[in-house]
Amino acid sequence: MTQIYSNFLNEMSPKQKNSIQSYDIKNQKVWLKKASSRHSTWIYLPLSWISKLLNLNMLRPVPNYGGARAIQCEVSRIKQLAQLNISVPTILAFSSEAVLLQDLGQNHTSLLQLQTAIASEQTSETRLSLYFEAIQQIQQIHDLNGYLSEAFSRNILVDQNRKFSFIDFETDPREVLSLQECHIRDWLCFIFSTASCFQENELEQISEFYINHLSHQPEIYHSICRVGKKVQWILKFKPEKLGGDGRRLRKCILLLSLLNKK
Repeated sequence: MTQIYSNFLNEMSPKQKNSIQSYDIKNQKVWLKKASSRHSTWIYLPLSWISKLLNLNMLRPVPNYGGARAIQCEVSRIKQLAQLNISVPTILAFSSEAVLLQDLGQNHTSLLQLQTAIASEQTSETRLSLYFEAIQQIQQIHDLNGYLSEAFSRNILVDQNRKFSFIDFETDPREVLSLQECHIRDWLCFIFSTASCFQENELEQISEFYINHLSHQPEIYHSICRVGKKVQWILKFKPEKLGGDGRRLRKCILLLSLLNKK
């Protein structure tokens, strides 16, 4: 079977126009991810300036080099996390220019991105409980000295049994950050991408959970609070007036502010 996957990868990757595309091999859904062009360094400049201006090293942009290097990074990071028994896509075959991954939703398992799963919950209690389980899953990864690449909610999948899986590993923050900074970056990415899933009156409970969960890691907790202090001034300009992104930013800063007040 391994040879079938290798042959498929070698045959289809030169023909595939999209950077990622799904296929069926013997009734098995797979994803072929091929090397794409390197991301322009210009797109990282704003974040780079912000990290330097606010002296927040953990916000330094992690370059996506594209090409064979991005494929190599994806394969390496998936293998690292798989060794920690973290649910990540299974590598079926890879070359210097592409990787073939097994779809995580095998055996008719329905998977949702985390923000979609939270939105589908009917009550505040079930929304919060799902979110708290996601926090615990990330903490388990950190406790194993692991870290994610982009801990945004779009890269976190959850099934009906609340089993969490993780995708998208084209970058490796450890190339430019310490392990502790990688952990802080995971939490900041996670908070920024999920705070908007909740009503403002739910953020208090969420902040209490973070505090209890990070109490044994004071350096990480205080670093997150420091970020909250440094961006709180943005609320004076009412970012919610800028539309959806502004409203998301507002809730993120509100949550960070609540953490800072405890």
